[in-house]
Amino acid sequence: MNLIIKGKELQLYFSREQLHDMVVKIANQISTDYKDKNPIFIGVLNGAFMFMSDLIRGVDPQIKFQIDFIKLSSYDGSQSTGIVKALSGLKNDIKGRNVIIVEDIIETGLTITAVIEEMKKLEPASIKLCACFLKIGKQKINIKPDYLGTEIEDKFIIGYGLDWDEFGRGLDQLYYIL
Repeated sequence: MNLIIKGKELQLYFSREQLHDMVVKIANQISTDYKDKNPIFIGVLNGAFMFMSDLIRGVDPQIKFQIDFIKLSSYDGSQSTGIVKALSGLKNDIKGRNVIIVEDIIETGLTITAVIEEMKKLEPASIKLCACFLKIGKQKINIKPDYLGTEIEDKFIIGYGLDWDEFGRGLDQLYYIL
């Protein structure tokens, strides 16, 4: 059964089981890579909140880590404006820290590149990028996540933290507009 949001029909793209398996794989790799490093996960709000929540619950509990969030946007409705708007910032000092930026989706690469450049100014020991989705064919800046759930087609997706004008963000599966 398809969903209807804002008068548009949505088709299931990834089930909750597929999303879970994808996140477990990433969490296991991060657990291996950061065994003795005590990283700080920095989630990019609002879209990454569900992915980050699932991700950090999957990380080995022996790894001592912190969590923080930043809020930026380059969207207006369903299209990226290409202009990154910083809305709120970090609460923790990241100087000398191993940072893992957690992003929901990389499309143009503009937003996440701006985030990384701002983070570098704060002198972390390292910065790694973890993204749930990488949209093929939309990038204006070639950026590859260190940890990636999956590449996806150029479709407008909704659910699992991703929204359409703030609708559909809480869906526990991923859909695309037909």
